[in-house]
Amino acid sequence: MSWTILGAFLPVFAVISIGYGVRASGYLPRGLWRGVNALNHRLLLPAFLVTVLAGADLSDPAAGLLAAISAIGSVILLTLAVGAAFLLRLKTASAPVIATAVQWNFVLTLALVSNLAGPEAAPLVAAVVAPGVLIGAVVTVGSFAMVQGARPAAVAMRILRDPMVIAALVGLLANATGLFRAPFLAGPVELVGAGALPVILLSMGAGLDFAALKGRILPLTTAAVLRCVAGPAVFLGLAVLFNLSGPAAVALAIAGAAPSAAFIYAVAADFEADTGLTAGMITLTVLCSAAVSPLAAFLALSL
Repeated sequence: MSWTILGAFLPVFAVISIGYGVRASGYLPRGLWRGVNALNHRLLLPAFLVTVLAGADLSDPAAGLLAAISAIGSVILLTLAVGAAFLLRLKTASAPVIATAVQWNFVLTLALVSNLAGPEAAPLVAAVVAPGVLIGAVVTVGSFAMVQGARPAAVAMRILRDPMVIAALVGLLANATGLFRAPFLAGPVELVGAGALPVILLSMGAGLDFAALKGRILPLTTAAVLRCVAGPAVFLGLAVLFNLSGPAAVALAIAGAAPSAAFIYAVAADFEADTGLTAGMITLTVLCSAAVSPLAAFLALSL
């Protein structure tokens, strides 16, 4: 089993490492990576998300149960993150901490689960992704807006305009209505989505910023513990509680142990928030996830 897990994880994290190596080498200008990050948030990630949700078979009762469990897990992590931010008096740092805890990297989750359980597990991953991404995107945008003192109406408008929120809603609508069965509609989105995965993983590595790990130990550690310790504990606990096993348990475990989604950096930049601290949290959760997620997958496969 350990070799199976290793074979599933190594290629994905190798691509992430290549992205970091290319950026660190200076072969491509740093400014170019900022543009790639914006392209990911505004086009590639949304297109990939629409493709995943629109094409998944969510009619299976198992998919409905997984979606409900994913939503419950996200709400639990949100509660833990808000409580930690309040008790530790993190103030402006509370927004990236909350976003890091709740918004996990669905692209990495999909790639890892597909490597472990095969393409037939895609509908199960989509069921976990749909509520997780939607809740996470709402929480991410909402937390940054609220920390800046935005009014409720303004917060709601920023949430509704976010590309990831729009993509999640469009993907679910397309799934329910069969809208993207028309080739002239599905074709362009599927082409963009198909090419998005390696670019997203490469840019994820390019976005790693080890210099950002210096200082601000309390918020950095809090975010990492919430994402890489509380996350897998909550999702694996829910899998045990609902007596899940096999690919369903693996999908939940990897989602829980996945690093924070890199697009929260783009959201922080949009709000002119502390992007350095946000980059540090993303970097630390990637490192922690590389160590924790194989263990979470092993435990899920043992259920």
